[in-house]
Amino acid sequence: MRKLFLRLGEAIKQREDTVLVTVTASSGSTPRGAGARMLVSNNGCLAGTIGGGAVEFRAEKLAKEVLKSKKGRAEQFILTPNNSADLGMICGGNVAVFFQYLSYKDPVIAIICEEINKHFATNQQCWLITEITTTAVGAVGFYSLDTGLIGRLTVELQKRIFKQGQVQVVVDGATYLIESLLEVGKVFIFGAGHVGQAVVPVLKMLGFYCVVLDDRKALVTKEFFPDADERIIADLGNIAEKIHISEADYAVVMTRGHQFDFELARQLLKTNAYYIGVMGSKQKIAVQIKRLKESGFSMAEIDRINMPIGLKINAETPAELAISVAGELIEKRAALSK
Repeated sequence: MRKLFLRLGEAIKQREDTVLVTVTASSGSTPRGAGARMLVSNNGCLAGTIGGGAVEFRAEKLAKEVLKSKKGRAEQFILTPNNSADLGMICGGNVAVFFQYLSYKDPVIAIICEEINKHFATNQQCWLITEITTTAVGAVGFYSLDTGLIGRLTVELQKRIFKQGQVQVVVDGATYLIESLLEVGKVFIFGAGHVGQAVVPVLKMLGFYCVVLDDRKALVTKEFFPDADERIIADLGNIAEKIHISEADYAVVMTRGHQFDFELARQLLKTNAYYIGVMGSKQKIAVQIKRLKESGFSMAEIDRINMPIGLKINAETPAELAISVAGELIEKRAALSK
């Protein structure tokens, strides 16, 4: 998502009008769900995707029509054989799409784009608001706790409770699509070894904010973790000295030894972490459970830990383990939006 708005900023500087194409609703089997976006100019798609294939091809053509008319529009794509709006697909679903015209001359769009990128850089939650019942130019807004409401939108929206995920609301007869742009929770990766080095770039591609921690200074470097948002040299026996873990955060434990894993599990169970995962074999996990019980934790508390970490795909290599871990975190993140 951040790349899309960075590209929008570039288009504004290049005095180029664009169209923000957004999936506002979907049903059945569709390539992408609500919230998928792409940015289109007269030169084609600049960033993002709404699922590729016939839907995206048709949407790009319609976006270029919007660039000519300078008026937004809503469209419905039917992905089953029918007599109207048939895209020749057999997915068996419907996709509602809104085309928002964005003029490079509009100062509000430039401000919104700048604020979005600022909030991404500091990992602060923010929301994009699009009025999807009008063709008015610039009927798009922004909200964060720091900025309040920005854009040509009714002030009544300021009274809304902004939550994670996407929602459509009706205010004064107008329908607005409100979507949180960041996955605010951080992923704390404990262990800077081979698996940690494989996990971080995969998680970054998926939009996770990654913090790597280890007590080995030689490994906690930009050379080994160029994609990490933060790299922290820490005493793994006293992580509270360096970090605070909130109820939105993920903890991924993949250290070099049983003792480190135990010490981390013991500390993490005392936090409100949304997700705790520990890598290890069945034998290693049995040992960890026994030690945690002996330390006074109940089985209900211990069950908060996902052991072994990751989806069950028989992963063995660091790369395979990275995919397994990423898959589980995608699943956990998606559950937050339901």
